[in-house]
Amino acid sequence: TLERILILAPGRDRTRLLYAAVLFRLDALQDAERELRLVLKRSAPADVIEEAKAYLKLVEGRQRKTHFDARISFGYGYDDNRNSAADSDQNLFFGAPIVLNPDSRSQDDTNVSFSGGLGISREFGGAKPQKGFVNIGYYRGEQTRINALDLQAYSISGGFNLRFRGYEITPTLGFDHVLLSQSTYLRSIHKGLRVSRRIRPRVEVFGEIRQEEQRFVRTRLVPTAEDRTGGQWDYNAGANWVVTPRDRLSFALGHRRKYARAVAQAYRRESLGVEYTRLLGRGMFLVTGLSAQFDRYDRPDVTLSTLGRNDDAIIGQLMFGAPLNLLWKPLAGFTGTIGYERFQQTSNLLNYEYSNNRISAMVSYKWGI
Repeated sequence: TLERILILAPGRDRTRLLYAAVLFRLDALQDAERELRLVLKRSAPADVIEEAKAYLKLVEGRQRKTHFDARISFGYGYDDNRNSAADSDQNLFFGAPIVLNPDSRSQDDTNVSFSGGLGISREFGGAKPQKGFVNIGYYRGEQTRINALDLQAYSISGGFNLRFRGYEITPTLGFDHVLLSQSTYLRSIHKGLRVSRRIRPRVEVFGEIRQEEQRFVRTRLVPTAEDRTGGQWDYNAGANWVVTPRDRLSFALGHRRKYARAVAQAYRRESLGVEYTRLLGRGMFLVTGLSAQFDRYDRPDVTLSTLGRNDDAIIGQLMFGAPLNLLWKPLAGFTGTIGYERFQQTSNLLNYEYSNNRISAMVSYKWGI
């Protein structure tokens, strides 16, 4: 239809721009580039020229074999129970409840955070190119009051994105280094495999396996950290459903098996979750999620109780985001988000029955070629 209109009225710049956008979405990149350059040669309205330039940049980026992207984020957050203290203000000690001293009870705190990342990918292959990629990341969170929970994390991972008979197969390998209060707390090597398939134009199903070898390091603040050293296996399956062009639902089921040097730290976890994303227009979005996880520990920690530990948690999340150039045009490329999370855990042991409310705000910038 668009082609027929342009044969009869080749000077309709908005129609030609729409035609170029359709060609781009169909991955007919050379044809889309040709139509966009025709628009840019004409004296089209300023908004049409601006949108044509934006699409041309996307086309040129899609045609490039090697891609780079960088991202940085700055955030501020508040937790009303940052130290995860028991709601009862009591802990068990050899089966007897002990009243916590004021320093060990629930403490609220604020924090500032910074994260940055660099990604490199290279496409190879034919009409449906395969891809290799490497991602490097850094995170730092500084608490205002509870400095023992200051956190740093370095990560590097890489893998391949392969397509075979309608399946997308992604094997990965990576390394993480986590510091707690400026001291090395965890080093882990992880391996993963994700397989996905689009069973309908708007429905994708997936399954993934991830295995970690976690080595915890004893620190002054966590002298028993080494007890958690051991392997961890995660198995996940789910589906992503694009209900409408503006609405997406995601479902996930998970199973975790954590092994540990001290058997009382080993556990099994079953989890399930659902997430809804709504595009609000002009780059704004809303994300809501609800998940549950059920942990069952292998053996009791007799210093607390002879009962085996069972934890059940419910996590609710809400996040709103928007491009900041809606407020001020020079902030193009920056995105702001505001989020809320409610964590509620019940347990058969007083020590681990607690709740936390978290409010966070973040500004992010992403750059890519």
